[in-house]
Amino acid sequence: MSFLFWIAGALGALLIAAFAYSAFMNGQAAEKYPPLGKFVEVKGARLHYVEAAPEGGGKGVPIVLIHGASGNLRDFMVSIFPGLAKEHRVLAFDRPGHGWSERPGIEDIHDPARQAELIRDALLKLGIEKAVVLGHSWGGAVAAAYALHFPENLAGVLVMSGATHPWEGGVAWYHSVVRTPLIGGLFARTLAVPGGRFLSQAGIAGNFAPDPAPDGFGADIGLPLLFRPANFKANSEDTGNLKSHLARQSKRYGEISVPTIILTGNRDRTVRAKIHSYVLHEQIEGSELIKLKGTGHMPHHVHGGVVREALSRLATGGALRPGLHEIEAPEVR
Repeated sequence: MSFLFWIAGALGALLIAAFAYSAFMNGQAAEKYPPLGKFVEVKGARLHYVEAAPEGGGKGVPIVLIHGASGNLRDFMVSIFPGLAKEHRVLAFDRPGHGWSERPGIEDIHDPARQAELIRDALLKLGIEKAVVLGHSWGGAVAAAYALHFPENLAGVLVMSGATHPWEGGVAWYHSVVRTPLIGGLFARTLAVPGGRFLSQAGIAGNFAPDPAPDGFGADIGLPLLFRPANFKANSEDTGNLKSHLARQSKRYGEISVPTIILTGNRDRTVRAKIHSYVLHEQIEGSELIKLKGTGHMPHHVHGGVVREALSRLATGGALRPGLHEIEAPEVR
């Protein structure tokens, strides 16, 4: 019996130490990676966004950038945002519950359509009635939902490495754990930080593969913000529920009528092009599919010029090039 008490005491001490360590590291992350932009309140929640434009306002309609799972708007700040802002008005948002955006108390906030609605409402509040929307990865589902539900507010949409269709299998085991009552809260407050520090480099490498990940990428995008309990829970809610939402949403893609460009790396190991991007292209009449040969899940870092050119065409009313277009080699970094 005394041995069992010793084991229980040791586990309790480890949990207390992990809780204290996690709280300290989360506080450090908040100080090191503060908000970069402004806030706009919609449906009782403040959404964090960054905005920039050249003198005179820029060409065409504004461009809106929506990040994927496990990320935040800083991913765009170290990739395509600066170049785009030289010619266009550009806004990047932290999705609800990610980065510095609050998560509203809406039951189905993990639905890409609901997140599209919040971002649309935020843009309207900022006086933007029509825009081009880019969604990357999980954000690609938001961009597709935006095109389905709010076409009157779109000049075009770019789905980049987008998760748009249900897939075989599930998601990482910890997403289910985090969504479990009581246990999930304990996990997020004790194990998410040390686990994230241990696994993050492998995750980054896997996302970029077969392309090499930039040095210091995790620090550049403020990845430690992800491991704060509320952010971690929001990410797991989004990821764990996405497949069921896409099972319904994907049946309607044939209704999309706004100018649509789909951009994907054919070596993407995170969101497989054959399951998502290629099928989406077949469903949307007149869409343009850009296939980046030999490229992984992060085209905005590897093929930034291609992404910017596509967005610029959409923003200025340039002609689409319906059909498949292949690009052979990554740009020189």
